[in-house]
Amino acid sequence: MNQGSPNGDDDDDDDDDIQHVLDEALDIDFSDDLEDAGELELERLLLESTGTAIQTESTLLKKLALYPNGNFPISKYSLYSDPSWIIFKNEDGSVMRINFDSLSEPMTAIKKSIMYHLIPEFAPFAGIRAYSTSRGHSQKYSIITKYVFIDNHLTGDAESLSFITAKLLNNALDRAKDSVAFTHYHYLFMQIRLWISLSTQQLIPVEHRISVSATAIDTPERKKDVIGHFNGSVASWVPFKESDLKKMFEYASFWTEKAMAPLQKVAEFAQDQGYLNVKSKTLARYQTDVKLEKNLNLTIDETRIVEVKKTRREYESGFFWNYSWYSSAIKSLDSIRCAIYILVALVTGLRVSEIDILEFKHVILGKDGRYKLQVTRYKTSKDPNYKGDTTFIPIPKFVGKKIKEYEQLRKSLKTYREGYLFQSVVSTKKVNKRTSLRIEYITQKIEEELGIDRVHTHRFRKTIAEILINRNERNVDIIRLLFGHASYAMTLRYIGRNPYIVQSVAQAIEKNYIEEFMDIVSSVKNSSSSGEGAQRMLNKIAARPEAFSGKQLKVTIFTYVTHLLSSGEPLFIYRTAVGSYCVTTGLYSSPSLPPCLIHHKGIVKDALPDPLFCDPSCTHAVIVEKAQKALQDNVDFYQHMLTEAEANLSETSKAMLRQKIIDNSKHLERLKTNRSYQVIPTVDVQA
Repeated sequence: MNQGSPNGDDDDDDDDDIQHVLDEALDIDFSDDLEDAGELELERLLLESTGTAIQTESTLLKKLALYPNGNFPISKYSLYSDPSWIIFKNEDGSVMRINFDSLSEPMTAIKKSIMYHLIPEFAPFAGIRAYSTSRGHSQKYSIITKYVFIDNHLTGDAESLSFITAKLLNNALDRAKDSVAFTHYHYLFMQIRLWISLSTQQLIPVEHRISVSATAIDTPERKKDVIGHFNGSVASWVPFKESDLKKMFEYASFWTEKAMAPLQKVAEFAQDQGYLNVKSKTLARYQTDVKLEKNLNLTIDETRIVEVKKTRREYESGFFWNYSWYSSAIKSLDSIRCAIYILVALVTGLRVSEIDILEFKHVILGKDGRYKLQVTRYKTSKDPNYKGDTTFIPIPKFVGKKIKEYEQLRKSLKTYREGYLFQSVVSTKKVNKRTSLRIEYITQKIEEELGIDRVHTHRFRKTIAEILINRNERNVDIIRLLFGHASYAMTLRYIGRNPYIVQSVAQAIEKNYIEEFMDIVSSVKNSSSSGEGAQRMLNKIAARPEAFSGKQLKVTIFTYVTHLLSSGEPLFIYRTAVGSYCVTTGLYSSPSLPPCLIHHKGIVKDALPDPLFCDPSCTHAVIVEKAQKALQDNVDFYQHMLTEAEANLSETSKAMLRQKIIDNSKHLERLKTNRSYQVIPTVDVQA
């Protein structure tokens, strides 16, 4: 275990630390990280459908007793009895609606009594916070309709519900698991748990309840199976939408760039005046305190950062003013904590368990002015129960600087406590165990304030990986701003020093390009390939055959991606046609353009390849064995054009067609002879 120097004086060892982690990563089971993320995501989903009810009695039953026809509101816009519910309206007038279309009367009544408990104001298990979540569950209700009701010919009346047994429900779950619709299994599990919970705790009408024990469904074996199945779904691998990423970046920028420094000045003023020494932080004055009001009230861009509340208090001989301000300052400090989390999650690629335990002292400023982060990994450590494995990774100067400013602000407002980076700024409870630190309180706040569903740490890793692979221009701008580099290439060279981001990129490529990469590596390895791109890849494999043998494909990908990112090279993989791929690491500018970009008019700058116009003559084309028929079709087509229309073609057009015939024929011959490249030792590319 490499502890390094806590003072950051061993900068010469940084590359050794990073290479140590990169080397160790080859032995890490990549599925561990995905399992962690999937389990966390599923646990949060299940929290919405079970647990100890925070209600002591049913609000729905009370309302139905008073209004049997359901003429009571479930929102400002709809009554319970309405054929559809509008549960929320956005500022732009768009609505979130829960529909009860195409259901029989008894089935509609059951869905209403269940959906009522999935609206934030009425949710008994405190897991529902957003109306969009309610709508999402409503749209998924058809799953329980299919597997429980329709498949078993149940009508939904009280008599038919009496036929619902543990065996029937478990059979329904088994059918959902085998469905081609991947999400049906875990959603049905959640819905059944919710229905059982509402029935057991007598929160829904008796005619809508089922008499099945939760322990007959929610067994350790079933839950483990659901989690395993869920981990393989795309749900835990969905990156943030561009609009969501923009929201979070603007939020983080506002609180760290605009709000933090002015709030620090407020804190310093309060310190100088002794306001923070008052236990309750409420200040009493016999007359208006103009100086206090002027220096503590703080508004930025119409957002209230600190608000002084002035309350008149009467007593026998007169009155005095109570000034309260501290709680609003702490609320803003909590928003800054969320902003710092967004930045750290985006630029480090750490797991939630690794971010949880970060302390301010782990952010180290070296003598060269560069910041690095001390990271301890317990999950993959040989000693996971005690010390873990410690190493250092670089973090951008911008992020390191903001963390240091945030640390000083917490000290100034007397909320530093045990010095954990993300511990609560509100609670005064001492943190005795690292396991008591919970990042999900931060992600829940981000969800609520920004209206983004399903915020968890793994999605930040996935988002950065997707940006690095696909390079959407606006998102790349965000990456450049985060890392403080003018060019994308400089950012990539920096990222190549962070093994955690490299690993997340490798995982993303594994998910997105598993079939393509297996095809490419297998074909190149077996010599059934053609093109300069194939030769370059073959050379990389031949240079380090030990890294491309005896490992599964995902480790092969990791090795290749590590090499590219460590060299500051972006990666672009795209299936261009049957049996051919574009594999390149460059951006292209005029006049040095590949064949696929030649057709562009005007000056081209920093462009990605355009696979729609791929030409086999390109040096970046990797032609594999599947391409033989397509290549032969191309030769026949160009030959036919040359023969049939020769009299009407210009000499330039004829020359172009002849060259295309030559290019396609050359690759075709190489594939047929299978002797173009040297055969290297067998490479295990198991999927």
